[in-house]
Amino acid sequence: MKYTAVVPARSGSKRLPDKNVRILGGKPLAVWTLEACVDSGKVDEVIFSTDSMEYWDLVRGYVTSDKLTLDYRTPSQAGDNVKIFDYLKGESVKIFEDRQGCFLLALPTCPFRETKHIDEAIALHEQTGSAVFSATPFEFSVNFAFNLSEAGWTSLLPDSPMITGNTRGQDQMGAFHPNGAIYVRKIADLLNSGLKTLYDEATPYIMTRDESTDIDEESDFLLAEALISAKVQG
Repeated sequence: MKYTAVVPARSGSKRLPDKNVRILGGKPLAVWTLEACVDSGKVDEVIFSTDSMEYWDLVRGYVTSDKLTLDYRTPSQAGDNVKIFDYLKGESVKIFEDRQGCFLLALPTCPFRETKHIDEAIALHEQTGSAVFSATPFEFSVNFAFNLSEAGWTSLLPDSPMITGNTRGQDQMGAFHPNGAIYVRKIADLLNSGLKTLYDEATPYIMTRDESTDIDEESDFLLAEALISAKVQG
């Protein structure tokens, strides 16, 4: 089975301009993900999907592997309102030459996803026969979640500890959320009009919170730099 990794890196980030190529630990953010994909013996091709030739030229200065190829997106294909899932579905014929294989989507904002995680997610896909998405535990228990309106707060759960008073941490239910680091599924699934999300009939692959660090704002970058510094010192 051929595995094709897709790393999307559009240039139009608003909250953190050019975050996908901002230097983290001595290299552009997207390069962390590209290297993890290229270094996997399971991955045959790594597609850098971008609307910026400047981004392409930049990452090619760091990643010289023949596995790396370019998927150029037009400005309309990389707009603020274009979800990568919709782009993959709509342009799968253009993006993938071999539609009999599998694709691995890896968002560049998750720099601490490593090659071992990619290999393990692929192994889980091969073991279960289902699609796979990576996830991580919530940092704070969802039992305490509530909505807020002009009338005040309303718990999302009828037995919320905010109502029952049972606030002991060990009594709270653990929960997980997708982290955007890895998605694995058959390319042919993208041609199915019934596929609504990458989570349809998929199995979660669990990663730690540090491994799942996602960069979207300046504070996220500072956290990532601190984690890198701690690893170097350790």
